Amino acid sequence: MPKSKLFTLASLITLLAVVAAAAVAIGRSNVVATTSTDPDMMVPSTNMPLSAGWKAHPVAGAPANLPWANIRVNTDNTSEAQNEPSVAVDPRNSNHIVVGANNWQSGTGQFEVYAYVTFNGGQTWTASQPYINRNASRLNAADPTVAFGADGTVYLAFVAFAPADGAVALSSSKDGGLTWASQSWASSFTGGAADKPTLAVGNGTIYALWQGTSLYVRSSADGGTNWGTIRSIETNGRNASAMVDRNGTLTVFYTAGSFVRVARDSGSQFTVNTVAKAAALAPRPTHYRASNYPTAAQAPDGSFYVAWADGRNLSRGNDILISRSVDNGSTWSNPAVVNSDAGNADQLMPALTVDSSGTVNLAWLDTRNDPNKYNYDVYLARSRDGVHFGNEARVTSVSSNPDNDPRTQGVLIGDYFALAASNGMLYPVWTDTRNNNEDIFMAPIAVPDSK
Repeated sequence: MPKSKLFTLASLITLLAVVAAAAVAIGRSNVVATTSTDPDMMVPSTNMPLSAGWKAHPVAGAPANLPWANIRVNTDNTSEAQNEPSVAVDPRNSNHIVVGANNWQSGTGQFEVYAYVTFNGGQTWTASQPYINRNASRLNAADPTVAFGADGTVYLAFVAFAPADGAVALSSSKDGGLTWASQSWASSFTGGAADKPTLAVGNGTIYALWQGTSLYVRSSADGGTNWGTIRSIETNGRNASAMVDRNGTLTVFYTAGSFVRVARDSGSQFTVNTVAKAAALAPRPTHYRASNYPTAAQAPDGSFYVAWADGRNLSRGNDILISRSVDNGSTWSNPAVVNSDAGNADQLMPALTVDSSGTVNLAWLDTRNDPNKYNYDVYLARSRDGVHFGNEARVTSVSSNPDNDPRTQGVLIGDYFALAASNGMLYPVWTDTRNNNEDIFMAPIAVPDSK
């Protein structure tokens, strides 16, 4: 079946962690500063050097002919890196989109967070910087996560460093992400290192989650001015994906050891269930970090879906698996493989959303177009039942070589990509190196309503 039928018939880190040993082994600079003995709590060095002898490594070949554009989101004119995007769409205006990303454009080796705003569905973008209240000892910020409130307020959470141990901050914007209020703090610099925040917003409440010595959550009912008690979900919890579900319940998907789990908030405690056992990722020829990071969404009928990258099928490379629950997360279907490619390509960094028609949409990093499993593209597939997916469609018109960035030099592209859906449009967002540095790209993809 041709890929176009995807649209005709179905129709479409941890905080910037780095595998330092691998970088050293291949002659790259050590770019890691450890924030604790936990291997998940690692951040890039504050003086991450440019390679004096670095040469571009673009992918050869003509661009693929696709029915949608690939649009650069970041607006700088530098050769510095932007990576690890988060995306959210205004619930009142589907053409208003905000992307958050890590950004090295200062050129000093310091990393910060930026927001990128469009009011025309991704055709043009404006940059802004939420991290406005820093001082000399708070130079670094990363891991932005973006969410909209029902009234159109934009919230962006991130981790700030001093320069290593992290604290979670929240900024808000009343003009769509163009300007930002001074941040409030969901956690403190004296409360232990914090990493990988995520946001869930609903029923007038903001939930900020992060990982440290446990997976923590804290809520605010007044836009982040005041925060409630810090609560622990699970000591081994990592890599959270959270939402306020259709019943107003905070629902959190995360990894704990070798398991994918879901926790639902009763108000006084969390009810935790195991989704599946996740196999550690199979070895890869690349040097950037990847993990079993879960991504989840809820359908209009109340069903939950969660997907993750998994290494159980060793002869196939790493695959994207998905599971479904129809009973509020109590029980889960056997994990099904989403990608249907032949061979042993790697599929990593899935991003999942369910649109208003109930169609499950998944995008991910994919190496199928490179026999050496090194260069990557983004692929997307859709399903009405979350189990049987149509043919995958290539999203990227040009493949990316993860080494093709003078600052990161192949050791990090971020821990995840992003995907949003609104009003018959899909918005996959990813780290792209076609311009000989890491940029953030988006593809606005129109899909027929599948109701």
